[in-house]
Amino acid sequence: MRVDAPSAYVVRRSRLRTGLTLALYSLLPVTAIVIGLQDLSVRFLFFILGVLFEVILLATSRRRVLSAMRREVLFAIDEQGVYLGPDDFGRPATREPWSNIDAIVYFQGRVWTTSNLPPMSRHVGLVQGNRIVHSRGRGGWWLNVRRASAAAARFGGGTPVLKAPFYGQISREWFHTIPLPPNWLAAHARPGTEH
Repeated sequence: MRVDAPSAYVVRRSRLRTGLTLALYSLLPVTAIVIGLQDLSVRFLFFILGVLFEVILLATSRRRVLSAMRREVLFAIDEQGVYLGPDDFGRPATREPWSNIDAIVYFQGRVWTTSNLPPMSRHVGLVQGNRIVHSRGRGGWWLNVRRASAAAARFGGGTPVLKAPFYGQISREWFHTIPLPPNWLAAHARPGTEH
C-alpha cells in the first residue's frame, strides 16, 4: 500500500506486497520442483506436480501481478469524488461524485460465492440514502481512517468516514446494494458521536 499526496488519499496496489505474497504461495511448488530436480529418474512426479502447481498459481495471479506492476489505483478520495478500483470478484471500477455520496463506510463481512462459509474480509463502501450502493474488498491493503476522513472532510464538504456493522452475507455482484439498519446513518453521522 502506498498513499500519495498529502491532500488526496490514494491507495495503489503494492509491488512489494504482491511479490511477497506470490513468493509465499510459490514456496511449496518450487520446493517440489527442487526435490524433483535432485533425481529426475526417481522423483519426476515431484517435479511434474511442482511445475503444474506453479503454472496454475501464475495463471490465477496474472491480473494481480499486472496490476501491481502498473501501480493500479485501488481506492482514492479526491476533489472529483471517491474512486473504487476493480476487485478480485471482477466488479468494475467506479467513480462516484460527491453529490451522490452521503458517507464512506468500512466494514467486515463475508462475500458469498459458493455454498461453503466464506472467510470474513474487510470492505469499503459508499452510502447513498440508507444503503451501501458500491463496495469493494480491501484484500491486500489497509484503510487509514484518519487520513481518509481528512480527505473526505476537505473535498467532500464534511462527508463522514464511518465504521458500518458486520454483514454476514455480501453479494459479489456489483449491482446489489447493502441495506444499513434503519436510521443508522443519521445516528452515526452527527459530529461528536462515536463510531
